[in-house]
Amino acid sequence: MSSTKFLDIFNNVDEYKQTICSKVIDVIRTSNRLAVENFDQILTIDSCQDKINKLSERILNRIYQIKSHIQSSNWNQLDLDEKIEQLVDINDTLFEQIASALDEADGIKKSPVSTTMRQILIKPQLKFKYKIDNSTIIPFISKIRIKPNALTPLPMIMTHMNFESIDPNLLEKHPEILDHPYFDEITAFEPDEILLKKIEPQYPKSIEETKYLFVDTVEKLKIMMDHIEMQLELAVDLEHHSYRSYQGFTCLMQISSRTEDFLIDTLTLRDELSILNNVFTNPKVLKVFHGADWDIEWLQKDFGIYVVNMFDTYRAAKELNLPTLSLAYLLKTYCNIDASKQFQLADWRIRPLPKEYCRYAREDTHYLLYIYDRLRNQLLDLNENNSQLLRLVYTKSKIICQKLYKKPIFDENAYKTLYLKCHKTTFDGSQLTALKLLYAWRDKIAREEDESTSYVLPDLMLIHIAELLPKDIQGIRASCKLVPELVEKNLEDIHRLLIQAIEKPLSETNDGEFESLQNKRSIASSDTNISIDSSLNNDNKRAKLVSEKY
Repeated sequence: MSSTKFLDIFNNVDEYKQTICSKVIDVIRTSNRLAVENFDQILTIDSCQDKINKLSERILNRIYQIKSHIQSSNWNQLDLDEKIEQLVDINDTLFEQIASALDEADGIKKSPVSTTMRQILIKPQLKFKYKIDNSTIIPFISKIRIKPNALTPLPMIMTHMNFESIDPNLLEKHPEILDHPYFDEITAFEPDEILLKKIEPQYPKSIEETKYLFVDTVEKLKIMMDHIEMQLELAVDLEHHSYRSYQGFTCLMQISSRTEDFLIDTLTLRDELSILNNVFTNPKVLKVFHGADWDIEWLQKDFGIYVVNMFDTYRAAKELNLPTLSLAYLLKTYCNIDASKQFQLADWRIRPLPKEYCRYAREDTHYLLYIYDRLRNQLLDLNENNSQLLRLVYTKSKIICQKLYKKPIFDENAYKTLYLKCHKTTFDGSQLTALKLLYAWRDKIAREEDESTSYVLPDLMLIHIAELLPKDIQGIRASCKLVPELVEKNLEDIHRLLIQAIEKPLSETNDGEFESLQNKRSIASSDTNISIDSSLNNDNKRAKLVSEKY
């Protein structure tokens, strides 16, 4: 067997990727903890100011060292805002180069995991029974056809709707099909008194000692249902993918009882999982989530699943004013478990799932019921056995369950936010028109191809093309360090849009819009407050979201 290692340190490219991913997560999590709202007060403390100044100098020098590997510049002559703007550009360039280099290395030496990753090139959603509808004409309509545990019946029209040919006129005749089908049941739910009293926390067996089933067939789904329908408490989590899909889709569901763990292959069983409503909408069965805001909407979107009687441990941790609200913190604090960071941004489309992925996924729910026990008791202790705080967590969890998934709506003015937040240079009318047209084109292509807008054309690259206004196709290619697949595929269309922007700039087509935007640009440029979020592209925002939850 070959002992060749990647970069002389790692066993393979994937091990390197996961290690780097872990480091990035650490950086994001640490930056999120910075008390930026108290920064001015902290600077008044001499000892802190001296340390901050020294640390700032070290960081700026390190940035300059990194930058010197890409291009030379009068770095020392730039002000802080300009350095931050260049740092964003450098970050984008480095990630593009890293992705390209890793792809090349991946082709040279393939580990078992990287080999399975090649299977992802066939997008899982192409195998879905019902084609994903990203159109703006038809809003999201629930997949639910049967309503177990109902207090009010499901609208009759929903029991026999055809997913593949929905008539837009149907919505005018039956607007009720857009309502939350379990709103009344969630509103009526109140926790039983037994859920509002202290309990003896039940620490689970180790993962190795716990019965586990990977559910990827209808037969295994029935086995799982037989078990969970007998339970009073379940822990639930989801793994979702959003980079290669416009609305994203759930790749894996984790469910744990007090004695067993289940991982459900939601790619294979996507159209079979509505049966889970028997349990998920049963008010007698408590469902424990951590950071359920997105999970609740994903369950609706992908499977027509709704939740009645939910306890969100993230909301509980918030009411307890814990120093950190992440699941990793709760696992360490209450279970002395060091959660693996490697897979927080993993691609869960991989099949078969590697063992290390499965273990990580199980950890998310395996200990969650015990954590719930501890948080429940703490909420009661904090309020001297008064259930007011505990009830508040249930109320906030109910509000989350009442959320209703809606398709992303294209905002034709959203390009203005991108312009105001992510760019310092003032654009002229042609550049702004190019930005507006490209922004709309990107959304259209992303919907048609079922890709994220970040995959079609990253924000910074979009701004760069609009700024340069290349006049020919080769110029468009040259403005991209790595030309995205769908940009290359649609070069002629992009070229036509740029020519249109040059010939009919915004100042000529809508004077009021142009002047208003330029005034806002002027105000934004004079604002010395720096918003870290403003420089984040969609992928980094996703990483930030993941770091806050986990």
